[in-house]
Amino acid sequence: MIIKKEGLNQFIKFALVGVINTLVNLAVLYILTDIFGIYYLISAIFAFLIAVTNSFILNKLWTFKESISYKTSSRYIKFVLISVIALVINLIILYILVEYYAIWYIYAQIIGVCSNLIINFFGNKLWTFKKH
Repeated sequence: MIIKKEGLNQFIKFALVGVINTLVNLAVLYILTDIFGIYYLISAIFAFLIAVTNSFILNKLWTFKESISYKTSSRYIKFVLISVIALVINLIILYILVEYYAIWYIYAQIIGVCSNLIINFFGNKLWTFKKH
């Protein structure tokens, strides 16, 4: 299978945005859980909401090179739907690793987020930001 250069560049940019948003996600998760004492699964949902919005903006403008005003509402809804699927998978992984394997929730979150990279990239490339 030959990977087109544009697709590879988009994947690399998507992954870099993912790193940034993983840091955003982890910072919010840590602050809400350790500083404000919110249950880690609830904190993970709030961290997700902040990170997904940041991710959408960065991917729209940089990865997929779209104007911020071009189909923003419909694309944001699609982006969030793909992200919610990834969130559910992430929360399952997070819960299993923390509750059954006693892994620190921050490490478990990193594993969960990394596991969703492929789902997020292809879901968004093929559906959210699909060129018509």
